[in-house]
Amino acid sequence: MLDCNVMDCSDLSLVWKPLADLPDAEGFAGSYAGVSNGALIVAGGANFPEKPLWEGGPKRWTDRVFVMPPHGEGWQDGTPLPKPLGYGATASLPQGMMLIGGSNAGGALADCYMLTWEDGMVKCRELPSLPVTLTGHAAAVMGGKVYVQGGSIAPGEQDAESRLWIYDPAAETWAEGPAMPARGRFLQQMATVGNTIYVLGGIGLKDGEDGRMVRDMLTEAWSYSEATGWRRLSYLPRFCAAAPTPAPVIGGKIYLLGGDDATVKGFTPQNHPGFHNASLAYCPANDTWAEAGEIAVARAVLPCAEWNGMAVIVNGEQRPGKRSNEVWGAKMH
Repeated sequence: MLDCNVMDCSDLSLVWKPLADLPDAEGFAGSYAGVSNGALIVAGGANFPEKPLWEGGPKRWTDRVFVMPPHGEGWQDGTPLPKPLGYGATASLPQGMMLIGGSNAGGALADCYMLTWEDGMVKCRELPSLPVTLTGHAAAVMGGKVYVQGGSIAPGEQDAESRLWIYDPAAETWAEGPAMPARGRFLQQMATVGNTIYVLGGIGLKDGEDGRMVRDMLTEAWSYSEATGWRRLSYLPRFCAAAPTPAPVIGGKIYLLGGDDATVKGFTPQNHPGFHNASLAYCPANDTWAEAGEIAVARAVLPCAEWNGMAVIVNGEQRPGKRSNEVWGAKMH
């Protein structure tokens, strides 16, 4: 692991490698991705398979599961989820890949599942539900426990949470931790370095002129540990939301890969030029940010998983309403 006591920008660029496309013509946004027994698993998400969003196509959530076996080069179909599900959070644990909350056509959900790769197949086990419904939240693993922060209790950007929920896999129980002492947020990025979790960027809500809630893009960065509690960190140099999360930690630095930087405004989904493909790197050792160069593809609302020495990003939105079925892996030079 590189020493980031001094942020050396020459160390920040990543090498990108295309992996096999997910075997779905449209691809998905809001999927879950993680690792179990060396296999890369992708589950759930949503797309517009019938016709584009701008032609009135309905959003469809999926229950499909795909698996790339250890050191494999292609995808296999797995046993479907118990229900269509997307826009939740994922945690890769020694016990398996945990799916946490999310939503489907019926609204926000509290459901949780554990997916495992065993005997050449994906198995699914139901876990205790979240204490509340959540969608658009994020998660990180610290000390063997899963920390879930933020999100919305109801879809449609009606509310944003500040609360912290902690899942103990050994006891299979949820507990509420200390809420972040700041406004609620969703589509934020989370990561873990050592005994500290990080909550970076995201989207808050504020009252609009017509009385409806409108987006407020955030540049806040926070950390939490049991020893220090919540601490405010240096602000992001620019907005970042809906980048791959859990955000990968490479060379001791947390990477925010693309996402939505709020610079593209006033476009309809049909003529939207797409999201940006720039990245940021945060160094926890000295609380500094740096631009980290371009990434392979511009994507938003997608998961990330560490697999075979790579940070793997799966599908996501190229622009509102338009998905990709591509899968990419990154590692440092």
